[in-house]
Amino acid sequence: MKHKKPIKVLLTKINIIFRQNLSAFLIVFIWFLGNYFYFLFETSFNYLQSIHILLFFMNSDTLWGTFYANFSEFIIFGTIFSLITIDLFRKYNPVEACRKFASILNDHIIIIGYNNIGRRLADYLRSCEKDFIVIDKDPNAVADIIDAEEPVIVDDGLSLKALLDAGVKNASGVFIMSDHLELLMVACANVRRYNKKCQLVCRVFEDDIAEVIANTYDATTISTSKFASDVIINEIRSIKPQNILLIGMNHINIRLIRKLKSKFPKIRYSLIEENEELVEDLLEEREMNIIIGDPKEYITLNKIPIGQVNLVINTLPDTAKSILITKRIRDLNRNCKIIARLFHEEIAEVIMDPPFNAEVISSSKFTLEIMKKNRLLNV
Repeated sequence: MKHKKPIKVLLTKINIIFRQNLSAFLIVFIWFLGNYFYFLFETSFNYLQSIHILLFFMNSDTLWGTFYANFSEFIIFGTIFSLITIDLFRKYNPVEACRKFASILNDHIIIIGYNNIGRRLADYLRSCEKDFIVIDKDPNAVADIIDAEEPVIVDDGLSLKALLDAGVKNASGVFIMSDHLELLMVACANVRRYNKKCQLVCRVFEDDIAEVIANTYDATTISTSKFASDVIINEIRSIKPQNILLIGMNHINIRLIRKLKSKFPKIRYSLIEENEELVEDLLEEREMNIIIGDPKEYITLNKIPIGQVNLVINTLPDTAKSILITKRIRDLNRNCKIIARLFHEEIAEVIMDPPFNAEVISSSKFTLEIMKKNRLLNV
């Protein structure tokens, strides 16, 4: 990758390989060193002649000299060096290597959390040839970075060692994209403990928590759910629907419900949610129709009833589920507008065409655009 430093990366890999195969290298070194002293004694301390014998430029007519030459050629070179060269890169640990690559970075960006927004952020920094390192505890999530041998630390963002290994002291910016509040608080405190001047950008869902984070740690806070809900509210203002269906109780729909209550009191709206515990606080609200059930099922959709809905807002993160829901809603209502949240642009292109005819939004894509617009990535 262009943003890496090839020579330093190569030296780092060589260092890791050497340490991982230290025992084999040590055996070879001891064998040659011991024989060098033997030949030194045999040649009456003729240093140059001893080296020539050791390196097979000269032969030693002694019994040991013959044994040394044969043993070295067929055993040492044939066995140990073959094991090293054949098994060398099998023993090479790419996870450890990617962690070590972080030590060669300076004035770089640290991304904590390789989710949808974290991935988009990494792609953008890569296109700008800006050095970055990712911290995420899930090796499967960062498999593409490991395969590309880019700087990554497979560890919990709560870990102080992970931050230090990521070079937080020398970083120009830290972007905490994880949605775990505990990780957010601990990581912010650790960042400011070792780097008081770097730009700190945090993804925070709750506005009250965002204010605390911003004031306590001199951080800039962003909310993917806020950006997405703002886009949807603007769409509601534009089309003026009379009946809205929300699918899934999550951060985006929580914001939408609040705004619908305060700004659009005349609009009827319903919610479908499978998990009753998530909507316990809303079940007693008379102005809102809440259906507990699977939104993929026709029987659930007809409880709305779906035929009278003007606008469907599907913010579920499950792509396969969203596709099924969109198709079944379209089977029952060909005229309503459907807004679906999808993260994969290839799938988004499909779902915008017939028979789905849906409009697609990506909260992570909007968030990245807002960060670029607000110059949060100019670090």
